Amino acid sequence: MIKSSEAKDKLIKMLKESNFDFEKPNPKLAYQTFKTFSDIKVDCEDDALLFQCGVYDFTGEDLFYFEFVRQFIFKVDGEVDYMEQLIFTLYYMPNSELENLETNLWTYDCKCTDDFFSKLESMACFKIPLEYYTPFKADVEQGDV
Repeated sequence: MIKSSEAKDKLIKMLKESNFDFEKPNPKLAYQTFKTFSDIKVDCEDDALLFQCGVYDFTGEDLFYFEFVRQFIFKVDGEVDYMEQLIFTLYYMPNSELENLETNLWTYDCKCTDDFFSKLESMACFKIPLEYYTPFKADVEQGDV
């Protein structure tokens, strides 16, 4: 089990050990590594996974964001005290096909983690960027929600 404060470094270490290149990301390798990372227990009250994608203008430029998120929830006296999210983003230049892809899927919407990954792997919003396009960079961020 790791602390949430160790999660970002752990994922980055796993990515580097798999020869993942943040400047020339391989989306299939990114996904497989994140999927493996999701099995690592984190010391928190609740642990959720989210996949989200779409074209957004967060930086002054439209980009297609393809994100794997792990959310850690911490409670005090049974109530949510705070949440942290670790966000692993692959950035793509948008095009007419990617501009039409937008979705999100939480583990909360699924029976279990295996069901989450099964549903994810069947979604066009997941398969098209993974199979047919190359992201131009990737990064990992973590912070309070």
